[in-house]
Amino acid sequence: MSKGLVSIGSIIDYPTVHEKHVIGKVELILKNTVVVRDRFEDTHLVLIKTLEEDGMTVDDETYVYKNRYSRS
Repeated sequence: MSKGLVSIGSIIDYPTVHEKHVIGKVELILKNTVVVRDRFEDTHLVLIKTLEEDGMTVDDETYVYKNRYSRS
């Protein structure tokens, strides 16, 4: 059983790929990493493998909001 679900908009507290500690909001989920923006508006990468080793589940099928109106 997982400890929790990480999706776009989640707040996480994990080490980055550069071994720095970051607390911030998930902005993007890529193939192997998660992009996190901290309170100083800096972006950081966190490995999905690190999250999964800690028991978290990563939602890689998060709905991407799109504008329903087209210019045609």
